[in-house]
Amino acid sequence: MQHVNIIEKNIEYLPVIYLTDTMKELYQKGKKLADTDNAAILISGEHGTGKELLAKSIHYNLSPSAQFLTINCVNLPLKHFEEKIDLCFAMLTAADDKPAAPNSGKRPTLFLRDVSKLETAVQKSLASLLQERLSLSSKAESRKQCKVRLIFSAHPTSEQTHETVDKTLLKTFNPFLLNILPLRNRKQDIYPLALFFVDKYSKEYSKDIGGIHSSAVQILESHPWTGNVSELRDVIENAVILAQSSLITKEDIRFNISKKSIALESFLTREDFFTLEELERVYIQTVFRRVKNNKSKAAKILGISRNTLQKKIDAFAAANSKSKKKERKKNGNQPLLF
Repeated sequence: MQHVNIIEKNIEYLPVIYLTDTMKELYQKGKKLADTDNAAILISGEHGTGKELLAKSIHYNLSPSAQFLTINCVNLPLKHFEEKIDLCFAMLTAADDKPAAPNSGKRPTLFLRDVSKLETAVQKSLASLLQERLSLSSKAESRKQCKVRLIFSAHPTSEQTHETVDKTLLKTFNPFLLNILPLRNRKQDIYPLALFFVDKYSKEYSKDIGGIHSSAVQILESHPWTGNVSELRDVIENAVILAQSSLITKEDIRFNISKKSIALESFLTREDFFTLEELERVYIQTVFRRVKNNKSKAAKILGISRNTLQKKIDAFAAANSKSKKKERKKNGNQPLLF
């Protein structure tokens, strides 16, 4: 569907037990404001500081049974953003069997990520549209609906967050500002956040990891974290994949890890290695399957010419023709692509 890249559902949030004093203060302020009828919240901070994580923590600890929807404003097209807003409000204010008061634990949240990256004209239109939709949702009590909570996030280009957010949007909603410091300026948050990600990814990868070795903690706390919480998350995810004991060790900690590297690490366990030829073949087959056997698209993704791709396919076929014939006779399967 067209809206899948714009509207995202994700229930990942940071439980209160993982909050340090720095984040608890922000959380308590946000919780107090989010529990009122009219207050909107603007969370400001560098890229990757955990703005959405804080927004979800506030929402799910206040409204655990309500929906939290994200609109990524970076990808919000000027021509269609009204449709996306309407879709969100339709989902968030869907009629329930019982009336839901603001403090009932069922108040939905609409999170507008990186609203500051919208053009000024779009921000003005967005302010008008949101005000109109909020007015409609507040009149929906007779239909047993509850009012939508608004949380914005912004990535400041200077010390003043309001310089990146249009004055019309600020004047319309008068949001309370929560400013998240970069991770390098709150070293005390590194360990509890790392534990949170260890727990999350241990469950995701079905591994029994109970904590982080002190030597690994020292490495984590001495790192500058230019990528903030997002970088820490990726480092811990990769460490969980690499870990061979019940603790994350310093040998498991690797920096400058890309998402592609993490995906490859999760694919290749230490007990299951491939030769380069086998890995190349598996990867080319995977790309082919993803692009529905379109050789031009596959060659573009692989960064090679179509002729080179064809040569590789022919080479794979020639080297494995005998084994494939035996496999087809044994299993009665259709011939493989190569």
